[in-house]
Amino acid sequence: AGDNMLTGHIPKEIGNLIKLEKIFLDNNKLSGTIPIEMGNLVDLNKLSLSHNRLTGYIPSELKNLTKLERLWLNDNHFTGKN
Repeated sequence: AGDNMLTGHIPKEIGNLIKLEKIFLDNNKLSGTIPIEMGNLVDLNKLSLSHNRLTGYIPSELKNLTKLERLWLNDNHFTGKN
């Protein structure tokens, strides 16, 4: 699980880790936006970024994650319509 007291931005280089299947970065103090490069993680089936300080829009590139079964983005500060 997350809860590692991580701070700062999610680096765009995370998109180079194309074999990743699960990312749990929840319950940290991550800020900034979700990098569009996360759309490269086509084997990802679980992504948890909830309970952080992320902002901006949820990138449309996440639609490339066709194997994604679970997505947690709650309790952030995203921009957009409800």
